[in-house]
Amino acid sequence: MKLGLNLKLSQSIKLTPLLQQSIKLLHASQSELNDLIEEYLSDNFFLSTKDKTLLSKKNSQSQNSSHEIYYDIFKSETKNQSLKEYLVENIAIFNFGNEDQLTISYLIDSIDENGYLTESLESIRNSIPIKKKPKIQQIEKLLKLIQNSTHPGIGARNLNECLIIQLELIENQDQICSLAKILVKTNLNTLANKNYASLKKSLKCSDIDLEKVISLIKNLNPKPGLIFQKEDRTSYITADVFVKKENDKWVTSLNEENNIKLKLIENAQNIINTSPDSELKEKFQEAKWLIKNLNERSISILRVAREIMQNQIDFLENGESSINSLTLKKIAFDLELHESTISRISTNKFIATPHGIYEMKFFFNSSVGKDGDDFSSRSLLNKINFLISNENPKKPYSDSEICKILNEDGIEIARRTVAKYRIKLKILPSTQRKG
Repeated sequence: MKLGLNLKLSQSIKLTPLLQQSIKLLHASQSELNDLIEEYLSDNFFLSTKDKTLLSKKNSQSQNSSHEIYYDIFKSETKNQSLKEYLVENIAIFNFGNEDQLTISYLIDSIDENGYLTESLESIRNSIPIKKKPKIQQIEKLLKLIQNSTHPGIGARNLNECLIIQLELIENQDQICSLAKILVKTNLNTLANKNYASLKKSLKCSDIDLEKVISLIKNLNPKPGLIFQKEDRTSYITADVFVKKENDKWVTSLNEENNIKLKLIENAQNIINTSPDSELKEKFQEAKWLIKNLNERSISILRVAREIMQNQIDFLENGESSINSLTLKKIAFDLELHESTISRISTNKFIATPHGIYEMKFFFNSSVGKDGDDFSSRSLLNKINFLISNENPKKPYSDSEICKILNEDGIEIARRTVAKYRIKLKILPSTQRKG
């Protein structure tokens, strides 16, 4: 036997505690942040605060969910934890390398409260802060792992995939289940429009079988994430940022009353200098990191809020009908930050404006128009709604007439687009609106 010595170079990445903490704090809402700070205060000897009144204000959650329970094939009772906690807990049973662990954390962070993956795999790949990015195939593999090892439907990228995942888990894969899969893959819109004759023809099935298929699909859950407890925002929303007009200028400022200010205890440095205890020194370092990260969180929120409001002066002056088209990409470019960072900052953070309190991400929207003349889709919805609300009930506007009015106002839009937005507003066609 010949013995030899082989050297192998490999590249790995590990999130430092400081970076982990920074990401966690940046994504947290103010309520979640207060809970985290309370945990740190109870666990870290070196931390203190004067803002005691801001702590222990956890909302009591209602036993009765305001959301419908959509299905009963799988157990759907409300879970006593958040969706994110559930995902982390379930995925923790697997043994991942550092790169996969990092990718998993970004995938989980991109799953919204309904249970859907809201970012593309390419976007998630680009967000991961390492030089050698994971392959899309590997990210897809990890996403499938999340989908297959958690509550049915969690991690789906769209409604079709969400329902298919649930149908695949039904043990009795009979003809009805097979027909349901075909319907979900190809005819969901037809089902939504209740065009049962077309469905029957497409599936080549009897009335009885069609009824069973529809019943099965109705018993699935299109929003599987909602069975997990989450903060009840309807109880109260506290703004993170204020926007006010001062001396003819719009000024954006932090809600200082909302922020818990932490500091080190007075003799912290003396304790460390005289103590040989390594664990005590780790706690001291942790306390300093937390104070630093909280400060950076506040600065980041204020920077992003200011930049958003600078791009929404028309909204501040005139309200929602004048909201401008704005993207994460633009704000990220202007502030020299990554889009994923802007997304984290703008989620669950609220701005108090003269027109009400809005979540920051409200101001990011798609646009319509051509030749570079972008117009906010949300603003367009408001304009169409306003036109129809003020029309003559005896002679309501047709989609073509609305299109003409908007074109005369300089908004280039097609009639079919007007129809699409009218449907989105849940407004009937002109022939059905006559008084």
